[in-house]
Amino acid sequence: MTKGFLEILILVVLMISCQNGDSVNINPIERLPDNEAGEVVKKAIDYAGGWDAWNSKKNFSFYKKITQLDSSGAVKKIVKQLHQYDLGDHFKARMTWIMDSSNFLIINNGEEAKKYKEGVELNDQKSKNEAWNSSFGSHYVIAMPYKLTDPGVRLTYEGIEEKVLDKPAHAVKVEYAENAGSTGGMHLWYYYFDKETYDLVGNYLDYGEGHSLTTYEVFEDVEGMRFHNKRYSYSSNEKKERVLLRTIYENEEMKFNQAFESDVFQLK
Repeated sequence: MTKGFLEILILVVLMISCQNGDSVNINPIERLPDNEAGEVVKKAIDYAGGWDAWNSKKNFSFYKKITQLDSSGAVKKIVKQLHQYDLGDHFKARMTWIMDSSNFLIINNGEEAKKYKEGVELNDQKSKNEAWNSSFGSHYVIAMPYKLTDPGVRLTYEGIEEKVLDKPAHAVKVEYAENAGSTGGMHLWYYYFDKETYDLVGNYLDYGEGHSLTTYEVFEDVEGMRFHNKRYSYSSNEKKERVLLRTIYENEEMKFNQAFESDVFQLK
């Protein structure tokens, strides 16, 4: 399984469950358990800007620069995508980029998701999966730690971890109920938060066929909210060690509440 497929498919299909099976009247913070794991996540959300600030945003846009590396550490490919999200009651997403001199587009209108190349819809199964999973997935990543309040999330406090990231951090094991999206019950996560500030500093994933470790390297303030703008993704092992740096992700020009065109999330 490739690293790109990992982020697109595994890391995220969980987001699908976030929109279903839960009362809209429940404050997501109230879903967090009344224990040390829930307290860590609450403090992480507060440090990142707070739930009320996040919930008040209507849309979000940014450029995502993806640098893929080969086994020697040399740059293999760089792709820069424009991401646009509706953060209202009905999730919608749009992603555009150029690769190998071709224009690509993914649109998710909340009910359907499609991928296009040079304006023509791609109907192969891989493209259909990518359209759905990558649009949900990239939002899932950028919306951490808020997404840890989603329905079906099971949090367990694992204490202070000092070796994985070479610095002390609160470790929270994250599992998903079997009915939480198409990957619920299949994968095991660990999220790491700075011991003192509760800043999100990394995550580890056991996805059954392998392991990955992500470190959050650089952050910036976006309208009073703290977002990572650079993270490193490594292949890993059962010991949560960094084996090989595979991908560098950088988020640029992050903005809230932009004036999107009326048809920005309309399928072609």
